[in-house]
Amino acid sequence: MGQNILKLIKPADIITLFNALFGFASILMTLNGQIESALVLIFLAVIADGADGAVARYSGTGVLGANLDSLSDVISFGVAPAVVAFVTLDNNYSLIVFPGLFMVCGILRLARFNVSGKKDGFEGIPITAGGFIVALFIFVKDIVPYYGIIFPALLFILSILMVSTINYPKIKNPIVLAPMAIVLLFDIILYYFNYSGLLKKGILLLLLLIMAYVLSPIWRKNDTDQ
Repeated sequence: MGQNILKLIKPADIITLFNALFGFASILMTLNGQIESALVLIFLAVIADGADGAVARYSGTGVLGANLDSLSDVISFGVAPAVVAFVTLDNNYSLIVFPGLFMVCGILRLARFNVSGKKDGFEGIPITAGGFIVALFIFVKDIVPYYGIIFPALLFILSILMVSTINYPKIKNPIVLAPMAIVLLFDIILYYFNYSGLLKKGILLLLLLIMAYVLSPIWRKNDTDQ
């Protein structure tokens, strides 16, 4: 017998659905030519993605949780970044393979995670991190030389990293997460109050922090070898 789907939804699932809505809204903003608004909506999706996990740890998870999370992540960190990436590459169809590859590798990454059952870390960078990096990088595209060359290369590297077998840790320590969350929230507020100069500095700081996470397996390997 089927169950009333509303009875299956937990508090964390509601936040997960907001994640999906932010991703959907980001796509709409991109299609409407409002690129920065689209990027900020991806930032909001990152916050929702982190918040649903925190809420789930306290209120419990339901039978829908894992599937809802993956489906929402595909929208917010797979499709939405790929769409805005394509548009910022001047709708150049000769480069469509790079946003397309990013989206496909993100989907594969989520599918592998769901069937692997690995809970103590990640194989390949999480799609949330990949989509976040894409959004951050696009936000500062005006100060990136040779953007039309560097950005497709970045998309390719992120795609490969998502489907790689490189081990990445799950970061749960609030001492690490809280400063990043505060900077991200601060950047969102700065955007809506039109403080563009300070905003770009905050975006660059977040980009450096998330790239440090991407490179962390190199540092861990060096520490192990010593």
